[in-house]
Parts: sequence; structure tokens; C-alpha cells
Amino acid sequence: MQPSLVKKAITGSAIVAGVMFVQPDGAEAAFGDQELKKGMNNQDVKELQDVLKAKGYFTYHTSTGYYGPITEDAVGKFQQAVGLNVTGVATTDTLKALGAKSVSKSSQHTSSLQVGSRGQQVTNLQTALKDKGYYSYNVDGIYGQITQKAVQDFQREEGLSVTGKADATTINALSKSSASSSKPSSSSSDISIGMRGSAVTDLQSKLQSKGYYNYKVDGIFGKITKTAVQNFQKSAGLSQTGVADRKTLAALSEKETAKPESSVTGLSIGSRGSSVTSLQQMLKDRGYYNDSIDGIFGNNTHKAVKEFQSIVGLPVTGVADDKTIDTLKSRSNQQTETVLKVGSKGNAVTELQNKLKKAGTFHVEATGYYGPVTEKAVKDFQKAKKLQVTGTATKETMDALDGSTDKVVTTPSTGEDQGDLLKKGSTGSLVKELQSKLKAIGLYSGPLDGDFGNGTDAAVRAFQSRNKLTVDGVVGPATWEKLKQSTGYEGNGNTGSDNGTSNSSFSVMDLIADASVYIGVPYVWGGNTPTQGFDCSGFLVYVFKKQGISLPRTMAQMWNVTTPVSSPSVGDIVYFTTYKPGASHGGIYIGNNKFIHAGSSTGVTISDMNSSYWGPRYLGAKRAH
Repeated sequence: MQPSLVKKAITGSAIVAGVMFVQPDGAEAAFGDQELKKGMNNQDVKELQDVLKAKGYFTYHTSTGYYGPITEDAVGKFQQAVGLNVTGVATTDTLKALGAKSVSKSSQHTSSLQVGSRGQQVTNLQTALKDKGYYSYNVDGIYGQITQKAVQDFQREEGLSVTGKADATTINALSKSSASSSKPSSSSSDISIGMRGSAVTDLQSKLQSKGYYNYKVDGIFGKITKTAVQNFQKSAGLSQTGVADRKTLAALSEKETAKPESSVTGLSIGSRGSSVTSLQQMLKDRGYYNDSIDGIFGNNTHKAVKEFQSIVGLPVTGVADDKTIDTLKSRSNQQTETVLKVGSKGNAVTELQNKLKKAGTFHVEATGYYGPVTEKAVKDFQKAKKLQVTGTATKETMDALDGSTDKVVTTPSTGEDQGDLLKKGSTGSLVKELQSKLKAIGLYSGPLDGDFGNGTDAAVRAFQSRNKLTVDGVVGPATWEKLKQSTGYEGNGNTGSDNGTSNSSFSVMDLIADASVYIGVPYVWGGNTPTQGFDCSGFLVYVFKKQGISLPRTMAQMWNVTTPVSSPSVGDIVYFTTYKPGASHGGIYIGNNKFIHAGSSTGVTISDMNSSYWGPRYLGAKRAH
């Protein structure tokens, strides 16, 4: 079965929008050898979901391995389609109809290392995998998702059954492989997986200069280096062995080597390299993509591609095929208009405000200043027209405004009649957002009541003085933009209206799935990315940003700007006090008193809130979406 490039589901317990996450079942049978039903969690369920997905019945974006209501519904629909009794339970008859073959349970290994295992055996396994270049993280004796993936990579390379479990066959193969140091190559000059040294460093540097390798040049030939070699070999028309042989090294040394962009046939989630970097830059130039340009095709790039395809009338696949790339290049080359955003001034802004007023999202006199009220009016319009909600007036937004005939908002939001210059006496949701930003950086200690009074005025003046702005207590575009830069976040995701509606693009299910991918990533103080490592707040900022929610950088700041809840729900942030008073640690609640977080001694992991350590240190839960 073709493995899909999807996120791994977490090992823990969470009920999210109908999908139940539970602890793995104690034993597994082969796919087709046992009945599968709601509440189960194992590889058989994942295979069931893969088959149902291929047949169009399972529509969730990830095959999780967890049998919840979504899987139950998919099974029921399949049963109805093939004339079986509709129970939602994957009976042996159902599995047979899906094409599964029964396998004797005696063929299953009952003793193996797997996700959740700990101890010296796992340490030995990680060490062996690291020596062979399959594992590049801390050797900590904890079998997490990263160790599982390393095992899968090794199994795939050795032609073994790709289970992610280190059974006796896998461990024996690893021992033999380690004993032989590295696979024999056709030439002593060939560079292959498991090798180290200056030759590997030189190889990685050349691959990096050509856009195929985007990681640290460390002189270790691991799985990432092998993939980079294979991608280069593909673009150069060479055999995709992943071994840097004489022909590959010669092609790498040529000055005019074909770049990935010249052979783009379809970039999708999981793609990497300079072709993705170029794609992201073009999307960013057009106002569709607002994340970092990192050459990694992830969810945000996928969403941006879909948005662009939707606007220009291409099939909305999320895959950047040749037609999408060509259209992007054509439109980018033709772009002559100025993109309007916070801080812009002049007649173009006045014209924009008048158009927004006609559309029903801007309720004050045009000022020619692009500030927070104009930004909110643009976001409201984009949301109503199902455009990318950026707050930036892109060409597509302007085109939609020109073609708009019906008002999308009929009444102004409360208290937003002062225009883009928030000042003493102003009220409303934007003032509340202003107060939350000032509170996040420690300049405001009053209530988030949306009332621009003396306390807010004093905080604004202190901020302006600190940042060498005109100290007048008036929040214009310059002050607003500097506030965004200083707090490092765009608001708490629910300040778009006074009724507290949540961010429409936020998905708790995707948040948990995103977070689970990084289980096993090591803890690094100040770490912000998976390749660098995470600290507790860096992990939360990174994962929430994937869902379009920006958070301030420290736990104390997050505590100040998130909304208190009486008890945590899945997706809420749970806070703890550890090395200093107040909120100094936090994670994402996943249900059943469990939370996922970046622990200083464990890296990204799942912990029990009621444990002897975390229980006494619990401060409370707050909501960021």
C-alpha cells in the first residue's frame, strides 16, 4: 500500500471534532485478520483508512490509525454501497470486500520495540540508527514518532515490512548493517548513507548551493542527504540511487546544472527545495502567503496555492503544477499595482476605503491612512468573499471589490466610529486588541474592556516613547505596525468582532495533528523550529501559527492575551508554574487530562496533568482561538 504523506496522529487521548485519540491497543493482528471497530487504535485501522480514502469514503486529511466516528461513518457508507449490513463496524466480510487478505496471527511478532517503549534497548536502537544516518536527534531511550520514522526508513531501505516497529528481524538487519559499516558501493569514491567526513560536507554544500539540501551541513550522510541526492539525480536525468557516485558528483560540479524550477511538474505537501522557495516568494509577492520562505511545502503553502488557483480560475487542487506556476509567473510579471497594507497612505488608500464603505465593511470617513480599522474592514470583506484573510489589499481583493454589488456587512461594529486613529475615548474590539497587545509587553495592567481610557492612554504613550515615535497617545498606522512587530503576534484570533466569534480558519483537529508530528523533537532553550528544536513557548507559537493564530513569544505574554476558561477543552493552552512564579510553562490540552508540550528533559512529548510533578504546578487553562 502506498504510504501517504500525512501527519502522524498523537499517542494520547483526545476527542476532536468526532475523531477519538486513545492509547494504542495492547496487541495487533494483521489487516483482515480481525474485526475493527470504534475506539481501536493500531496499524490495521490506519490501513483500513488508507483503503477507504483511496475509494473515496474516508475524507479526513490524515489516516490516523484511530477508529472514531469519521471512520465509522466511512465504513457505513462503504457497506451501504456494496450491499453489506450497515453497522459502521469493519467486519471480516467488510474487510474482505475492501480487498484485505487474512493473515495468521502466529505470523505476528509479539515482542518488539514500538512507540511508547523506553529503556536501554531503545537507546541501543537509536544509537545504531544514528550511526547509519537514519536518526539525527537526541539518543534518549524514548521511542517516539521520530524514532518510529527512522525505523520505517531503515525498513524501507532494507526491503523489510515497513511497520515502524523494531522487531527481531529489523534489529538483526540493523546489527548486520552496522557490522558492515556501510553498504558496498560500486566505487570507493562513492558517497552513500552512513558515511561521514569532509567528502560528505562538500557534497552537502554543493547540494545546498543548488537548492536541493536545506539543512545543516554537518558531514553526516543521513536520510535527508540521500533524498537531496535523489532529487538532484532526478533533475539531472541520472539513476535515482541516492548514492553520490562519480556521475552524480561530476554533474554537481558542472556550472550549468538544471535547476529544480526547470522541471517542475507538480509541487505538493512534502516537496522541498529551491522550486518551493521560488513558489513561496511568488505567492508572497501576490499577497497569498504570509509565512516564512523556507523551501518546505507545508499546510500554509498548500492553502496559499489553493487560494490562488481559486481566484484565477484554475482547478483548486493545492498542487502547484506547471499551469499554476506559469500563471503565477505571468501575473507576477504583469503586476504594476502597489499592494496596500497597514502603514500605506495616499489617494489609493482613500479609494480603497470608499470601496470598502460601499461594500459595507468600512463605516467611517475615508482618511487616506491604512490603519487598524481599514485592516479590519479588508479582513471582513475577504472573509465574506472567501478570499485569503490577510488584511492586505491584494489585487484579487481589489478585483473582488470592483465586482461587488451587494453589501457584505449591514451594520458597523460597536465603537469603531473614530476611524484609523484610535485615541482616548475610542471604544470597541480594536481597542480591546490594542489593550491585549500592550498587556502582552507589560505596559498595560487594566481590564481588556475595549474602553480607551486613562490607563490605555498612559500605556500607549509609554510604548511610543520607548520606540521613538511621536508621543501623543494616538494609535495611528505607525504605532499600530510597531505594536505588531513588538508583540510578535496579530491578536488572539477572536477580536474580529465584539461577539467573540472565533477564527473561521482555525481547526482544533489540525492543531492536534500538527503538534503530534513533532513528538520526539528535542528541547532547546529559545528554539523556534523542528530542525533547531523547541522550548515550550516556541513550540506553541510554531504550531498555532500553522492554524493562522499568532501568539507572543513567552508563556507570560501568552497568559496575558489568551482568554480564561473554567476547564480545558481540546486545543486550549494549559499553563504551569515551574522555575519562577506565574506562567512559565505550557502545552496544548488533548483530552483525558493529557497535554502535548516541549519538556526540558523530554523534548516534545505527552504528559499527564495529574502527575505528581505537573498536578501541583497547574495554573489554569486559556483559549487562544
